[in-house]
Amino acid sequence: MEQTKRYAIGVDIGGSHLAAAVVNLSSGEVIEDSMVDSRLNTQACAGEILSVWEKTICGSFLKGAVPVEGVGIAIPGPFDYENGSSTICGVNKYDQIFGLNLSLSLMARIPWITDTAQIRYVNDASAFALGESLGGALNGCHQGLALTLGTGLGSGFLRDGRLVTQGDEVPPEGWVYCLPYEDTIADDAFTTRWFLRRYKDLTGNEIAGVREIVFEADKNPRIADLFVQYGERLGDFTASLCEKFPVEVIVLGGNISRAFDRFASAMNKVLLERGCFARVSPSQLLDRAALVGAASLFLEPIRIGH
Repeated sequence: MEQTKRYAIGVDIGGSHLAAAVVNLSSGEVIEDSMVDSRLNTQACAGEILSVWEKTICGSFLKGAVPVEGVGIAIPGPFDYENGSSTICGVNKYDQIFGLNLSLSLMARIPWITDTAQIRYVNDASAFALGESLGGALNGCHQGLALTLGTGLGSGFLRDGRLVTQGDEVPPEGWVYCLPYEDTIADDAFTTRWFLRRYKDLTGNEIAGVREIVFEADKNPRIADLFVQYGERLGDFTASLCEKFPVEVIVLGGNISRAFDRFASAMNKVLLERGCFARVSPSQLLDRAALVGAASLFLEPIRIGH
Protein backbone atom coordinates (compact mmCIF):
# COMPACT_ATOMS: atom_id res chain seq x y z
CA MET A 1 0.00 0.00 0.00
CA GLU A 2 1.34 3.43 -0.95
CA GLN A 3 2.24 5.59 2.01
CA THR A 4 0.23 8.76 2.50
CA LYS A 5 2.34 11.71 1.42
CA ARG A 6 3.18 14.26 4.08
CA TYR A 7 3.93 17.91 3.49
CA ALA A 8 5.10 20.97 5.41
CA ILE A 9 5.96 24.50 4.43
CA GLY A 10 9.58 25.56 4.71
CA VAL A 11 10.43 29.24 5.10
CA ASP A 12 13.89 30.78 4.70
CA ILE A 13 14.14 34.26 6.19
CA GLY A 14 17.13 36.37 5.21
CA GLY A 15 18.29 39.92 5.59
CA SER A 16 16.33 41.38 2.68
CA HIS A 17 13.97 38.70 1.47
CA LEU A 18 12.16 35.54 2.46
CA ALA A 19 11.16 32.47 0.52
CA ALA A 20 8.60 29.77 1.20
CA ALA A 21 7.72 26.46 -0.44
CA VAL A 22 5.75 23.30 0.23
CA VAL A 23 8.08 20.33 0.78
CA ASN A 24 7.38 16.60 0.45
CA LEU A 25 8.62 15.26 3.79
CA SER A 26 9.29 11.79 2.40
CA SER A 27 11.65 12.83 -0.38
CA GLY A 28 12.71 16.38 0.47
CA GLU A 29 11.39 17.53 -2.90
CA VAL A 30 9.94 21.00 -3.26
CA ILE A 31 6.60 21.36 -5.01
CA GLU A 32 7.74 23.59 -7.85
CA ASP A 33 4.56 25.60 -8.20
CA SER A 34 4.54 26.43 -4.47
CA MET A 35 7.66 28.60 -4.45
CA VAL A 36 7.08 32.19 -3.30
CA ASP A 37 9.87 34.74 -2.91
CA SER A 38 9.24 38.15 -1.33
CA ARG A 39 11.27 41.28 -0.71
CA LEU A 40 11.36 42.42 2.89
CA ASN A 41 12.17 45.69 4.64
CA THR A 42 13.69 44.43 7.89
CA GLN A 43 13.64 47.95 9.37
CA ALA A 44 9.86 48.23 8.99
CA CYS A 45 7.35 48.09 11.83
CA ALA A 46 6.32 44.71 13.23
CA GLY A 47 2.97 44.79 11.46
CA GLU A 48 4.56 45.30 8.05
CA ILE A 49 7.14 42.57 8.60
CA LEU A 50 4.51 40.09 9.76
CA SER A 51 2.26 41.02 6.85
CA VAL A 52 4.97 40.05 4.36
CA TRP A 53 5.59 36.79 6.25
CA GLU A 54 1.87 36.04 6.25
CA LYS A 55 1.40 36.73 2.53
CA THR A 56 4.45 34.64 1.60
CA ILE A 57 3.45 31.64 3.72
CA CYS A 58 -0.20 31.77 2.65
CA GLY A 59 0.80 32.23 -0.98
CA SER A 60 2.93 29.09 -0.84
CA PHE A 61 0.14 27.16 0.87
CA LEU A 62 -2.41 28.13 -1.77
CA LYS A 63 -0.07 27.40 -4.67
CA GLY A 64 0.97 24.04 -3.19
CA ALA A 65 -2.68 22.94 -2.94
CA VAL A 66 -1.99 20.09 -0.49
CA PRO A 67 -2.59 19.70 3.27
CA VAL A 68 0.44 20.73 5.32
CA GLU A 69 1.43 19.70 8.84
CA GLY A 70 2.93 23.03 9.75
CA VAL A 71 5.40 25.78 8.96
CA GLY A 72 9.13 25.42 9.62
CA ILE A 73 11.05 28.69 9.70
CA ALA A 74 14.79 29.04 9.16
CA ILE A 75 16.06 32.35 10.55
CA PRO A 76 19.48 33.69 11.55
CA GLY A 77 20.35 34.22 15.19
CA PRO A 78 20.32 35.50 17.76
CA PHE A 79 16.86 33.99 18.14
CA ASP A 80 14.95 32.08 20.80
CA TYR A 81 14.25 29.04 18.64
CA GLU A 82 12.37 27.13 21.32
CA ASN A 83 9.91 29.91 22.13
CA GLY A 84 9.73 31.58 18.75
CA SER A 85 10.90 35.11 19.51
CA SER A 86 13.62 37.26 17.99
CA THR A 87 16.48 38.50 20.14
CA ILE A 88 18.13 40.39 17.28
CA CYS A 89 18.87 43.91 18.43
CA GLY A 90 21.05 46.84 17.46
CA VAL A 91 22.04 45.64 13.97
CA ASN A 92 19.55 47.69 11.94
CA LYS A 93 17.21 44.81 11.19
CA TYR A 94 14.22 43.24 12.92
CA ASP A 95 14.43 45.69 15.83
CA GLN A 96 10.64 46.09 15.75
CA ILE A 97 9.93 42.39 16.39
CA PHE A 98 12.39 42.10 19.28
CA GLY A 99 10.85 39.91 22.00
CA LEU A 100 7.60 39.37 20.09
CA ASN A 101 6.01 35.91 20.27
CA LEU A 102 6.03 35.24 16.55
CA SER A 103 4.08 31.99 16.75
CA LEU A 104 1.11 33.66 18.42
CA SER A 105 1.36 36.58 16.01
CA LEU A 106 1.33 34.34 12.94
CA MET A 107 -1.42 32.12 14.33
CA ALA A 108 -3.60 35.21 14.70
CA ARG A 109 -3.04 36.05 11.04
CA ILE A 110 -3.16 32.63 9.34
CA PRO A 111 -6.48 30.81 9.88
CA TRP A 112 -5.28 27.30 9.04
CA ILE A 113 -2.63 27.44 11.78
CA THR A 114 -4.64 26.42 14.84
CA ASP A 115 -1.84 25.69 17.31
CA THR A 116 1.54 27.27 17.95
CA ALA A 117 3.03 23.75 17.73
CA GLN A 118 2.41 24.00 14.00
CA ILE A 119 5.20 26.59 13.77
CA ARG A 120 8.79 25.54 14.44
CA TYR A 121 12.07 27.42 14.16
CA VAL A 122 15.67 26.56 13.38
CA ASN A 123 18.92 28.41 12.77
CA ASP A 124 19.45 29.03 9.07
CA ALA A 125 22.77 27.14 8.92
CA SER A 126 21.21 24.21 10.80
CA ALA A 127 18.35 24.25 8.30
CA PHE A 128 20.87 24.07 5.47
CA ALA A 129 22.44 20.99 7.08
CA LEU A 130 19.06 19.31 7.62
CA GLY A 131 17.99 20.05 4.06
CA GLU A 132 21.13 18.51 2.59
CA SER A 133 20.59 15.52 4.86
CA LEU A 134 17.02 14.94 3.71
CA GLY A 135 17.39 15.56 0.00
CA GLY A 136 20.94 16.56 -0.85
CA ALA A 137 24.63 15.78 -0.45
CA LEU A 138 24.34 14.39 3.10
CA ASN A 139 21.46 12.05 2.33
CA GLY A 140 22.14 8.52 3.57
CA CYS A 141 25.41 9.21 5.39
CA HIS A 142 25.86 8.28 9.05
CA GLN A 143 27.82 11.39 10.04
CA GLY A 144 28.18 14.58 8.06
CA LEU A 145 29.32 18.18 8.41
CA ALA A 146 27.69 21.16 6.71
CA LEU A 147 29.35 24.57 6.42
CA THR A 148 27.87 27.74 4.95
CA LEU A 149 30.51 30.12 3.66
CA GLY A 150 29.46 33.70 3.01
CA THR A 151 29.17 36.92 4.98
CA GLY A 152 29.19 34.65 8.04
CA LEU A 153 30.24 31.08 8.80
CA GLY A 154 27.43 28.68 9.62
CA SER A 155 27.69 25.02 10.56
CA GLY A 156 25.79 21.86 11.36
CA PHE A 157 26.97 18.44 12.53
CA LEU A 158 24.64 15.56 11.69
CA ARG A 159 24.32 11.98 12.84
CA ASP A 160 21.72 9.83 11.11
CA GLY A 161 19.81 12.87 9.96
CA ARG A 162 19.69 14.62 13.33
CA LEU A 163 21.64 17.69 14.42
CA VAL A 164 24.29 17.07 17.04
CA THR A 165 24.46 20.17 19.20
CA GLN A 166 26.03 19.02 22.48
CA GLY A 167 28.81 16.79 23.74
CA ASP A 168 32.58 16.60 23.53
CA GLU A 169 32.55 15.80 19.81
CA VAL A 170 31.19 19.18 18.70
CA PRO A 171 31.39 22.82 19.81
CA PRO A 172 28.42 24.18 21.80
CA GLU A 173 25.26 24.25 19.64
CA GLY A 174 27.34 22.82 16.80
CA TRP A 175 28.46 26.36 15.93
CA VAL A 176 32.04 26.77 14.71
CA TYR A 177 32.03 30.47 13.85
CA CYS A 178 33.51 31.48 17.21
CA LEU A 179 36.29 28.88 17.30
CA PRO A 180 39.82 30.32 17.27
CA TYR A 181 41.81 30.05 14.06
CA GLU A 182 45.24 31.58 13.46
CA ASP A 183 45.14 35.02 15.10
CA THR A 184 41.37 35.48 14.85
CA ILE A 185 38.16 33.45 14.91
CA ALA A 186 36.71 31.22 12.21
CA ASP A 187 34.02 33.75 11.34
CA ASP A 188 36.71 36.18 10.18
CA ALA A 189 38.99 33.53 8.69
CA PHE A 190 36.60 31.82 6.28
CA THR A 191 34.05 34.41 5.24
CA THR A 192 33.83 37.13 2.61
CA ARG A 193 35.72 39.48 4.93
CA TRP A 194 38.88 37.37 4.59
CA PHE A 195 38.79 37.62 0.79
CA LEU A 196 38.20 41.36 0.86
CA ARG A 197 41.11 41.91 3.27
CA ARG A 198 43.51 39.72 1.30
CA TYR A 199 42.49 41.32 -1.99
CA LYS A 200 43.19 44.76 -0.57
CA ASP A 201 46.54 43.56 0.82
CA LEU A 202 47.53 42.39 -2.66
CA THR A 203 46.19 45.24 -4.77
CA GLY A 204 45.67 48.18 -2.45
CA ASN A 205 42.11 48.38 -3.79
CA GLU A 206 38.72 47.55 -2.39
CA ILE A 207 36.28 45.23 -4.15
CA ALA A 208 32.58 44.46 -3.75
CA GLY A 209 32.66 40.73 -3.08
CA VAL A 210 33.95 37.25 -3.85
CA ARG A 211 32.12 37.08 -7.17
CA GLU A 212 34.16 40.03 -8.47
CA ILE A 213 37.36 38.42 -7.17
CA VAL A 214 36.51 35.28 -9.17
CA PHE A 215 36.32 37.36 -12.36
CA GLU A 216 39.74 38.92 -11.66
CA ALA A 217 41.25 35.52 -10.83
CA ASP A 218 40.75 34.50 -14.45
CA LYS A 219 43.25 37.19 -15.48
CA ASN A 220 45.61 37.43 -12.52
CA PRO A 221 47.46 34.39 -11.07
CA ARG A 222 48.16 36.26 -7.82
CA ILE A 223 44.44 36.73 -7.30
CA ALA A 224 43.75 33.12 -8.27
CA ASP A 225 46.17 32.03 -5.56
CA LEU A 226 43.85 33.53 -2.94
CA PHE A 227 41.50 30.62 -3.56
CA VAL A 228 44.34 28.13 -3.15
CA GLN A 229 45.25 29.73 0.19
CA TYR A 230 41.60 29.68 1.22
CA GLY A 231 41.24 25.99 0.35
CA GLU A 232 44.36 25.02 2.27
CA ARG A 233 43.23 26.88 5.36
CA LEU A 234 39.67 25.56 5.13
CA GLY A 235 41.03 22.04 4.77
CA ASP A 236 43.14 22.49 7.89
CA PHE A 237 40.20 23.86 9.86
CA THR A 238 37.71 21.18 8.82
CA ALA A 239 40.27 18.43 9.44
CA SER A 240 40.54 19.62 13.05
CA LEU A 241 36.74 19.43 13.38
CA CYS A 242 36.70 15.92 11.94
CA GLU A 243 39.30 14.68 14.42
CA LYS A 244 36.58 14.83 17.08
CA PHE A 245 33.60 14.16 14.84
CA PRO A 246 34.66 11.93 11.91
CA VAL A 247 32.39 12.38 8.92
CA GLU A 248 31.81 10.74 5.57
CA VAL A 249 30.78 13.90 3.73
CA ILE A 250 31.47 17.62 4.13
CA VAL A 251 28.95 19.76 2.25
CA LEU A 252 29.60 23.43 1.52
CA GLY A 253 26.96 26.09 0.92
CA GLY A 254 26.83 29.88 0.77
CA ASN A 255 28.13 32.28 -1.85
CA ILE A 256 31.80 31.32 -1.47
CA SER A 257 30.96 27.67 -2.20
CA ARG A 258 29.94 28.74 -5.71
CA ALA A 259 33.69 29.10 -6.35
CA PHE A 260 34.32 25.58 -5.03
CA ASP A 261 36.14 24.45 -8.17
CA ARG A 262 38.80 27.09 -7.48
CA PHE A 263 39.71 25.82 -4.01
CA ALA A 264 38.55 22.19 -4.03
CA SER A 265 41.91 20.68 -4.96
CA ALA A 266 43.83 22.60 -2.28
CA MET A 267 41.22 21.77 0.37
CA ASN A 268 41.15 18.06 -0.48
CA LYS A 269 44.95 17.86 -0.49
CA VAL A 270 45.20 19.21 3.06
CA LEU A 271 42.37 17.00 4.29
CA LEU A 272 44.14 13.91 3.00
CA GLU A 273 47.44 15.04 4.51
CA ARG A 274 45.65 15.40 7.85
CA GLY A 275 44.15 11.91 7.58
CA CYS A 276 40.59 13.05 6.84
CA PHE A 277 39.07 11.03 4.00
CA ALA A 278 35.66 12.72 3.91
CA ARG A 279 34.21 13.52 0.51
CA VAL A 280 33.76 17.26 0.01
CA SER A 281 30.74 18.34 -2.01
CA PRO A 282 29.16 21.66 -2.89
CA SER A 283 25.50 21.93 -1.97
CA GLN A 284 23.13 19.93 -4.14
CA LEU A 285 20.04 21.90 -3.10
CA LEU A 286 21.62 25.38 -3.15
CA ASP A 287 19.07 28.03 -2.15
CA ARG A 288 16.45 25.37 -1.46
CA ALA A 289 18.41 23.58 1.25
CA ALA A 290 17.22 25.80 4.11
CA LEU A 291 13.61 25.55 2.90
CA VAL A 292 13.77 21.75 2.89
CA GLY A 293 15.56 21.67 6.24
CA ALA A 294 13.04 23.97 7.90
CA ALA A 295 10.13 21.86 6.65
CA SER A 296 11.86 18.70 7.89
CA LEU A 297 11.38 19.86 11.49
CA PHE A 298 8.00 18.10 11.24
CA LEU A 299 9.60 14.71 10.71
CA GLU A 300 9.68 12.38 13.70
CA PRO A 301 11.78 12.00 15.69
CA ILE A 302 12.43 15.74 15.87
CA ARG A 303 15.64 16.32 13.93
CA ILE A 304 17.27 18.59 16.49
CA GLY A 305 19.03 16.14 18.78
CA HIS A 306 22.20 15.70 20.78
